[in-house]
Amino acid sequence: MNEISSDKMKIVNTVLLLLFFISYTTSVFAQHPAAPVETNDTILVVSKDVARKILEEYGNANEVKEDLVPDYSKQWMVTDRPHIAETPILTAKGYLQWETGLQVSHTNTSMGHIKDITYNTMLVRLGLSRRVEARLEISYLGTKTTKTANDSLKININGLSGLTVASKVFLSDEKGLRPKATLLYGAVLPFIGSETYRPANTGGYIKFLFLNEITHHYELEYNVGVVWNGDGQQASYIYALNNEFMITKKFNAFAEIYGSFTENNGMDERFNGTFINDHRANAGFWYLFTKDLQLDLSGGVGLSAASPDYYVGLGLSNRFSVSAKNK
Repeated sequence: MNEISSDKMKIVNTVLLLLFFISYTTSVFAQHPAAPVETNDTILVVSKDVARKILEEYGNANEVKEDLVPDYSKQWMVTDRPHIAETPILTAKGYLQWETGLQVSHTNTSMGHIKDITYNTMLVRLGLSRRVEARLEISYLGTKTTKTANDSLKININGLSGLTVASKVFLSDEKGLRPKATLLYGAVLPFIGSETYRPANTGGYIKFLFLNEITHHYELEYNVGVVWNGDGQQASYIYALNNEFMITKKFNAFAEIYGSFTENNGMDERFNGTFINDHRANAGFWYLFTKDLQLDLSGGVGLSAASPDYYVGLGLSNRFSVSAKNK
């Protein structure tokens, strides 16, 4: 019996010794993790003042390593106009950017000639951080309908659109075949604007914005998403494919196709399995007088029965700092 008890004690002591050794070595490695064999990290030695400024920008040191979002304040301004495809590039942190323009479209129908005029569209973008921007958009619109036969005026309406409140959120930067990606989402409010142009109910949209830099002078920009206009239950599935060409640092051109597939309802107000197609093509250019001031000109044509015959547009955009840190 004594031998059995002695053997048991030896086993117990051995197990306890192993447990102590495992717990001790685990704690040591947790405090001093082994460096990987291969690493792309670079150790930089900076002054205390620089380190303090970095920690003011980021919550902790790990965010510095994880943050892959470029600082767009040092780059030339990138706008969402004049093309329909919206850029995944955010407004720089601490900057306010406004984009405004005039657009006129013409459509011939059996009811007469329709001229839709956007007297002024105003998009205001504010960079909240390198990852998020806030957006407000409203337009002053007009519609004129005339009889084709004698050009007599039938309808002449003007008013404000609904107010759009939206945000862009950075998802990922470009790496290899993976595109730069951003999420754009927003709501169109029904209680601001004229009754003719504001939605009957709250509308909204969700879009994914992508960009691939093919060469230094050519970029491919593309969007997909879904839109609810607030006037009905139908959803519109939208797309845009934009080719951008940098002729010089200041002068750029584009050509794109874009459109939507809108759900078609039957007599019971339910989706009947068909879509209303609206497909268009447009092209234009923009010129940057400085890295913060842009002028653009564009035009396009309709490619389907539901589209306008053609349109022309002119716009101006500007960016300026609203943060003391950027001055």
